[in-house]
Amino acid sequence: EIRVFEPLWTVIPGNKAILPILWSLFPHHPYLLDTEFELSDELRRTGYAVKPIAGRCGSNIGLVDHRDEVLDETCGRFGEQENVYQQLWCLPKVAGRYIQMCAFTVGGHYGGVCLRSDPSLVIKKESDIEPLRVLEDKDFLAES
Repeated sequence: EIRVFEPLWTVIPGNKAILPILWSLFPHHPYLLDTEFELSDELRRTGYAVKPIAGRCGSNIGLVDHRDEVLDETCGRFGEQENVYQQLWCLPKVAGRYIQMCAFTVGGHYGGVCLRSDPSLVIKKESDIEPLRVLEDKDFLAES
């Protein structure tokens, strides 16, 4: 069993209330999705995700398409919180699983990446996690 302790500062970027603020400061930025505190007509038109502001690990997420059909939803302990509404963007599906690449830093430098995957549209605490190894080009080419 492995325990990972995150630094306290990660509470701020992990809080989804920052997302509508970022969108208002940088609308249509290529690395941001439209996120609002209220469900807008535009989000209804494109499809949206409902996320609890301080939710964790894929709990209490709802994914709704442009026809107002629920694609996926999860339960959890964050159901009583306020939500944000975010433009729907589904993860890519590879070999029957939805995948998410995660990168992290240690001391301000590259620390590693991992691949999270799940057969459902929402990555959760129970989703599979696979560490990845990054090889220098010269090392990779020498092995082939």
